[in-house]
Amino acid sequence: MNRRLPSKNPHAFLTRVMLCLWGGCLFTSCANMKSSDFQSGRPLFEPEKFFSGRTQSTGVVESRRGKPRERVATETKGTWEGDTLHIQQELVFGDTRRSHRTWAIRRIDAHRYEATANDIIGTARGTASGDTFHWKFTLATKPGNPLFNVVMSQWMYLQPDRRTMINHTTISKAGIVIAQVTEQFRKVE
Repeated sequence: MNRRLPSKNPHAFLTRVMLCLWGGCLFTSCANMKSSDFQSGRPLFEPEKFFSGRTQSTGVVESRRGKPRERVATETKGTWEGDTLHIQQELVFGDTRRSHRTWAIRRIDAHRYEATANDIIGTARGTASGDTFHWKFTLATKPGNPLFNVVMSQWMYLQPDRRTMINHTTISKAGIVIAQVTEQFRKVE
Protein backbone atom coordinates (compact mmCIF):
# COMPACT_ATOMS: atom_id res chain seq x y z
CA MET A 1 0.00 0.00 0.00
CA ASN A 2 1.43 3.35 -1.02
CA ARG A 3 0.62 6.08 1.53
CA ARG A 4 0.84 9.70 0.49
CA LEU A 5 1.88 12.62 2.65
CA PRO A 6 -1.01 15.01 3.42
CA SER A 7 0.71 17.76 1.41
CA LYS A 8 1.71 17.76 -2.23
CA ASN A 9 5.00 19.22 -1.06
CA PRO A 10 6.65 16.80 1.42
CA HIS A 11 9.05 19.52 2.58
CA ALA A 12 6.14 21.79 3.56
CA PHE A 13 4.57 18.92 5.52
CA LEU A 14 7.83 18.14 7.34
CA THR A 15 8.33 21.85 8.07
CA ARG A 16 4.86 22.03 9.67
CA VAL A 17 5.58 18.92 11.76
CA MET A 18 8.91 20.38 12.93
CA LEU A 19 7.27 23.71 13.81
CA CYS A 20 4.61 21.92 15.85
CA LEU A 21 7.24 19.90 17.69
CA TRP A 22 9.35 23.01 18.32
CA GLY A 23 6.27 24.91 19.55
CA GLY A 24 5.41 22.04 21.88
CA CYS A 25 8.94 22.04 23.30
CA LEU A 26 8.82 25.80 23.80
CA PHE A 27 5.44 25.56 25.55
CA THR A 28 6.69 22.74 27.77
CA SER A 29 9.85 24.63 28.74
CA CYS A 30 7.77 27.62 29.86
CA ALA A 31 5.51 25.36 31.87
CA ASN A 32 8.54 23.94 33.68
CA MET A 33 9.79 27.29 35.00
CA LYS A 34 10.71 27.02 38.70
CA SER A 35 11.05 29.61 41.46
CA SER A 36 14.64 28.46 41.99
CA ASP A 37 15.44 29.74 38.48
CA PHE A 38 15.31 33.22 40.09
CA GLN A 39 17.39 32.54 43.21
CA SER A 40 19.98 35.19 42.35
CA GLY A 41 17.37 37.94 41.88
CA ARG A 42 17.47 40.85 44.32
CA PRO A 43 15.97 42.30 46.43
CA LEU A 44 14.73 39.16 48.19
CA PHE A 45 10.96 38.79 48.01
CA GLU A 46 9.32 37.73 51.27
CA PRO A 47 5.57 37.75 50.57
CA GLU A 48 4.66 37.98 54.26
CA LYS A 49 6.60 41.24 54.57
CA PHE A 50 5.28 42.70 51.32
CA PHE A 51 1.63 41.97 52.15
CA SER A 52 1.88 43.03 55.80
CA GLY A 53 0.07 46.37 56.02
CA ARG A 54 -1.73 47.84 53.02
CA THR A 55 -1.25 47.22 49.30
CA GLN A 56 -3.17 48.23 46.20
CA SER A 57 -3.09 46.84 42.70
CA THR A 58 -4.37 47.60 39.23
CA GLY A 59 -4.27 45.32 36.25
CA VAL A 60 -6.01 43.77 33.31
CA VAL A 61 -7.69 40.42 32.68
CA GLU A 62 -6.91 39.08 29.21
CA SER A 63 -8.41 36.28 27.16
CA ARG A 64 -6.24 33.27 26.45
CA ARG A 65 -5.18 34.96 23.21
CA GLY A 66 -4.14 38.18 25.00
CA LYS A 67 -7.20 40.32 24.23
CA PRO A 68 -8.02 42.66 27.16
CA ARG A 69 -11.38 41.71 28.72
CA GLU A 70 -11.67 43.88 31.82
CA ARG A 71 -9.73 45.83 34.40
CA VAL A 72 -9.10 44.51 37.89
CA ALA A 73 -8.14 46.41 41.05
CA THR A 74 -7.47 45.20 44.58
CA GLU A 75 -6.96 46.65 48.03
CA THR A 76 -5.47 44.47 50.74
CA LYS A 77 -4.75 44.80 54.41
CA GLY A 78 -2.47 42.27 56.11
CA THR A 79 -2.30 41.80 59.88
CA TRP A 80 -0.41 39.27 61.99
CA GLU A 81 -1.87 36.77 64.43
CA GLY A 82 0.95 34.62 65.83
CA ASP A 83 2.87 33.12 62.89
CA THR A 84 -0.01 33.63 60.42
CA LEU A 85 -0.55 36.65 58.18
CA HIS A 86 -4.26 37.35 57.67
CA ILE A 87 -5.05 39.33 54.53
CA GLN A 88 -8.38 40.95 53.74
CA GLN A 89 -8.53 41.49 49.97
CA GLU A 90 -11.19 43.50 48.14
CA LEU A 91 -11.29 42.83 44.39
CA VAL A 92 -13.12 44.93 41.80
CA PHE A 93 -13.58 43.63 38.23
CA GLY A 94 -14.60 46.19 35.62
CA ASP A 95 -16.60 48.93 37.30
CA THR A 96 -19.15 46.90 39.22
CA ARG A 97 -18.35 43.28 40.02
CA ARG A 98 -16.87 42.95 43.51
CA SER A 99 -15.42 40.05 45.44
CA HIS A 100 -13.86 39.59 48.87
CA ARG A 101 -11.12 37.11 49.71
CA THR A 102 -9.76 36.36 53.18
CA TRP A 103 -6.29 34.79 53.20
CA ALA A 104 -4.35 33.06 55.99
CA ILE A 105 -0.68 32.67 54.97
CA ARG A 106 2.07 30.83 56.86
CA ARG A 107 5.75 30.51 56.09
CA ILE A 108 6.72 26.81 56.33
CA ASP A 109 10.50 27.16 55.98
CA ALA A 110 13.08 29.43 54.33
CA HIS A 111 11.37 29.19 50.91
CA ARG A 112 7.99 27.45 51.21
CA TYR A 113 4.57 28.91 52.08
CA GLU A 114 1.04 27.60 52.58
CA ALA A 115 -2.22 29.51 52.54
CA THR A 116 -5.96 29.06 52.74
CA ALA A 117 -8.70 31.43 51.64
CA ASN A 118 -12.47 31.55 51.75
CA ASP A 119 -12.88 30.84 48.02
CA ILE A 120 -10.08 28.37 47.29
CA ILE A 121 -10.22 24.60 47.42
CA GLY A 122 -7.67 23.03 49.75
CA THR A 123 -4.34 24.72 50.38
CA ALA A 124 -2.32 27.07 48.20
CA ARG A 125 1.35 26.12 48.14
CA GLY A 126 4.12 28.45 47.09
CA THR A 127 7.87 28.92 46.90
CA ALA A 128 9.91 32.12 47.22
CA SER A 129 13.36 32.34 45.66
CA GLY A 130 15.37 35.51 45.09
CA ASP A 131 13.03 38.29 43.97
CA THR A 132 10.29 35.85 42.88
CA PHE A 133 7.36 34.04 44.46
CA HIS A 134 5.24 31.38 42.73
CA TRP A 135 2.19 29.58 43.98
CA LYS A 136 -0.71 27.58 42.67
CA PHE A 137 -4.21 26.98 43.97
CA THR A 138 -7.71 25.98 42.88
CA LEU A 139 -10.22 28.82 42.94
CA ALA A 140 -13.93 28.11 43.37
CA THR A 141 -15.44 30.75 41.07
CA LYS A 142 -18.91 29.48 41.96
CA PRO A 143 -18.58 27.84 45.41
CA GLY A 144 -20.41 24.54 45.67
CA ASN A 145 -20.23 23.84 41.92
CA PRO A 146 -16.91 22.13 41.05
CA LEU A 147 -17.58 22.55 37.32
CA PHE A 148 -16.58 26.21 37.73
CA ASN A 149 -13.29 25.60 39.62
CA VAL A 150 -10.16 26.94 37.92
CA VAL A 151 -6.45 26.59 38.64
CA MET A 152 -4.57 29.81 39.38
CA SER A 153 -0.80 29.93 38.86
CA GLN A 154 0.69 33.21 40.08
CA TRP A 155 4.23 34.47 39.46
CA MET A 156 5.11 37.52 41.55
CA TYR A 157 8.25 39.61 40.92
CA LEU A 158 9.44 42.15 43.50
CA GLN A 159 10.86 45.27 41.84
CA PRO A 160 14.10 47.03 42.90
CA ASP A 161 12.23 49.78 44.80
CA ARG A 162 10.89 47.03 47.18
CA ARG A 163 7.48 48.74 47.12
CA THR A 164 6.29 47.50 43.73
CA MET A 165 5.51 43.93 42.70
CA ILE A 166 4.41 42.64 39.29
CA ASN A 167 2.00 39.68 39.38
CA HIS A 168 1.28 37.49 36.36
CA THR A 169 -1.53 34.97 36.81
CA THR A 170 -2.44 32.17 34.44
CA ILE A 171 -5.97 30.81 34.84
CA SER A 172 -6.56 27.31 33.49
CA LYS A 173 -9.24 24.64 33.41
CA ALA A 174 -8.51 21.01 32.57
CA GLY A 175 -4.94 22.04 31.69
CA ILE A 176 -6.03 24.64 29.12
CA VAL A 177 -5.26 28.32 29.69
CA ILE A 178 -8.54 30.27 29.63
CA ALA A 179 -7.35 33.71 30.80
CA GLN A 180 -4.38 35.66 32.18
CA VAL A 181 -4.07 38.56 34.57
CA THR A 182 -1.24 41.07 34.80
CA GLU A 183 -1.22 43.36 37.83
CA GLN A 184 1.06 45.87 39.49
CA PHE A 185 0.93 45.91 43.31
CA ARG A 186 2.19 48.84 45.40
CA LYS A 187 2.72 49.06 49.14
CA VAL A 188 0.71 51.90 50.68
CA GLU A 189 2.07 53.86 53.65
